[in-house]
Amino acid sequence: MNVQSAARQQLTLWHGILDQMLADCSEEVLNKNLPEATITSIASIYAHIVFSEDFIVQGMLQGKPTVYHAQGWEPKLGVQMPGPPPFLSLEWGQAAKIALPSFQEYAKVVRAASDSYLAGLSDSELESKVNTPAGEQTVAWALAALLGTHAPQHAGEIAALKGVQGLKGLPF
Repeated sequence: MNVQSAARQQLTLWHGILDQMLADCSEEVLNKNLPEATITSIASIYAHIVFSEDFIVQGMLQGKPTVYHAQGWEPKLGVQMPGPPPFLSLEWGQAAKIALPSFQEYAKVVRAASDSYLAGLSDSELESKVNTPAGEQTVAWALAALLGTHAPQHAGEIAALKGVQGLKGLPF
């Protein structure tokens, strides 16, 4: 298995798990900020995951505008992509509210763009250098260290937030 295949499998797995995790969340559960918490809502964390994938794949790895900006998603979603990365401040997270169906449509487009990029990525491109939050790294490093680990890290937060609201956190 090569890095591209591994990254595609990792993303597919966690996209599916996130979809299952969010399936039983009402709009109230999704958008609830817990009193005195230093963590923000499920909605803001999910938005952060999708915005970050969009930015990592489109912006960081390809030097292109994000799907969000290139396809005019802001008016469709009613939530601004915060910037600059890491896309999740306490203030933004507490204010962000999403309507899950429309945000999932945006996520599908981001996921398809990510998969298309990964499917066409050559072995030589994996060794090219990109600027990351950890300095200049290879594309392969960015796929393994950033893209492949980001969603699972935040899935734990979402699971905990569901749990304290009386729901099952993870689907397994």
